[in-house]
Amino acid sequence: MFLTIIAATAVAITLASLMVVALLYPGIYRDVYTIIVFMRIVRLVKRSCTKPKFIIDRFEEVVAQHPDKIFLVFHKKRFSYATVDSQANRVARVLTSLGFRAGDTLALIMSNEPAFIWIYLGVQKIGGRIALVNHHLMAEGLRHSIVSCAPKMVLVGDGLDEYLPARVEALEPALDIPVYTYNPMSPTADTKKGSPASGLPCFSTLMVNTSADAVSPRLRAEVRLSDPGAFIFTSGTTGLPKPAIITQKKMIVTSHSYSPVGFSSNEILYLTLPLYHASALNLALLNVISAGATIVLREKFSVSQFWHDCVEHDVTCFQYIGEMLRYLVNSPRVPEEKQHKVWAVVGNGLRADIWDEFKKRFQVDHIYEFYGATEVPATMINLFNVPGSVGRLSPLLSRLMNLILVKIDDESGELYRNAEGKCQPIQPGSNGVMLLKLSSKVQFDGYLGPAADTRKRIVNDVLEDGDFYVNTNDVFFLDGNYNLFFKDRVGDSFRWKGENVSTAEVSNVMNTASFIQDTNVYGVKVQGCEGRAGMAAVNLKSNEEVDTEKLEELSKICRTKLPGYARPRFLRFQRQMSLTSTFKQQKTDLLREGYDPQVVQEPLFYLDRAKDEFKELDETAYKKITLGEIAL
Repeated sequence: MFLTIIAATAVAITLASLMVVALLYPGIYRDVYTIIVFMRIVRLVKRSCTKPKFIIDRFEEVVAQHPDKIFLVFHKKRFSYATVDSQANRVARVLTSLGFRAGDTLALIMSNEPAFIWIYLGVQKIGGRIALVNHHLMAEGLRHSIVSCAPKMVLVGDGLDEYLPARVEALEPALDIPVYTYNPMSPTADTKKGSPASGLPCFSTLMVNTSADAVSPRLRAEVRLSDPGAFIFTSGTTGLPKPAIITQKKMIVTSHSYSPVGFSSNEILYLTLPLYHASALNLALLNVISAGATIVLREKFSVSQFWHDCVEHDVTCFQYIGEMLRYLVNSPRVPEEKQHKVWAVVGNGLRADIWDEFKKRFQVDHIYEFYGATEVPATMINLFNVPGSVGRLSPLLSRLMNLILVKIDDESGELYRNAEGKCQPIQPGSNGVMLLKLSSKVQFDGYLGPAADTRKRIVNDVLEDGDFYVNTNDVFFLDGNYNLFFKDRVGDSFRWKGENVSTAEVSNVMNTASFIQDTNVYGVKVQGCEGRAGMAAVNLKSNEEVDTEKLEELSKICRTKLPGYARPRFLRFQRQMSLTSTFKQQKTDLLREGYDPQVVQEPLFYLDRAKDEFKELDETAYKKITLGEIAL
């Protein structure tokens, strides 16, 4: 009886305490749930790292357990786990025959197609490293990306861009690296759309007569958790793309990222994002493998085919970028949008004003908006369906996750330091840049190449003497309930069409024009568009004037040397470049003035995509752009 009274009293005290805490801090339950979810991921990762069990080990485990289960769907073609494994074995054997060994790097330049996946897996089977080069890159950007990862060989597909093999082949003399093409349609000549035949040796032809038998795991026996498994390129803030190091451990960590949302082996995930992106590869593909689920792959996002594909393939979830969902919301209604089985979508960049409209119109139960950076081990996810939020960062979660938000200088974009030289944490209701504290357990792998590129991301003496943080370069707004909202990038890059655009890279390309003294590149907001459109403030050389020939020369330079998403959509011609007191390019005033001809008293032009040329930006064109009547 006495023990019963004690137990009842303890329960009553506990409940009362919880009620008091809930009254004083209503968000405690969300904090607790978030902690439980992330602890689940930590346990899964620890279990995988103890053995260790790499991604390729998990894939082969699923193959052994469910060989006939469909792993990959591409249009009308369906590939079982066993079929993809056989192709990956062939890839591994051909690579081995060509002298490729554990620790070597293969540079893959390929659009979304099944071969991308079994090449990736084949490289992992022999403990190699794969550098995923953006196939949209042109000229110097493409060459630099290839050589920066020091590959032993290059493999190029043709996929969406039938001229890609020819572009890479033209670089071959400067690369001094063996280059192979992958063309399963025709091993000797390209018959697609009259594209030029490639003189490159064909890797897929070598696979035809190669055994599909399993390769020995001993080939990767020396691979460690800290070893790179892939290099994924990021624009960063210093110009040309840099290869971010994706270690085997990070691949394991990201492969469990979908576990909080109930992702299981029964899921059929639809992926239209490019596989050379971390969000598509490290999240979508690796989580499908980890769960033993199915992936439906498409070359690129198509509004008209989207819901048709979802219905045809019984899709249950898909990964998005915000721009995709905006396109879907603005698209004409189709019967399939009510017939699908999609219950959850995972992604980033979704605006709050699209959130509820998307859920209501397409009857999707859950939107899981997340934040993650390719090279920084910081991840957030919105588990509570707060429109526009990427997650939660209360004081408790901030401490547990080693993440802080600190004030930045609005003029310079640098971290604000007080009189003691320390950073200033923000309060709810304001903006701040996110920093991740580094320790023996939390490490920043950084970039392959010059150590200076990695060191630039590290800041020290942030809150205390001797502490170290990695700067995400991303600015967030923290509301009164500790919900986190992504605001913008800091530094010399911005996001457009789902890609990071390096302002320095665009500026360097444009400065090759004979009549340009210097170019200041920045991103401007356009009504109805996700991200920021590229705008260039051009400083002409003395005695030069803007004319049709110069515009055409500039357009040609951008067209031939920059990927489509990086080409400036707006031009502003200046007689004097805007500079700071330390002679750095000043962007603050330019960003505020934007491309409004009533505000900017200098020549303005916009990119007419239909005619692929720059045209004068007057008030009529400005109005059409803001109304969405002129597409950018």
